[in-house]
Amino acid sequence: MTPSARPATLILASCLLLLLLLLPRGSAAPRCTTYDQPAPKNCKYGTALDWCSNGVCAKGPGETCGGYRRQDGICGEGTYCECGHCRGCSPFDASCHDAQFC
Repeated sequence: MTPSARPATLILASCLLLLLLLLPRGSAAPRCTTYDQPAPKNCKYGTALDWCSNGVCAKGPGETCGGYRRQDGICGEGTYCECGHCRGCSPFDASCHDAQFC
């Protein structure tokens, strides 16, 4: 191997190694069996869209949320997910939750 070919070989090997390291992460995306389904009508804290664009009931203050690909839920209007729980105040029933879980 010539000295000028060594950097190109090193770059190619590095790219292949990086691709092999990132490949398992891309294949871990959830498989959707349904898409674009409407949300239920009786959601206490409003609705949100899940990973597959299906409508789901949103979570309220103090309820669990987040997780990998938001599998534990999505916070409704007026609240936000922090440390796995919805914090803030819901405009739907004026309930609030601001205790820190972290």
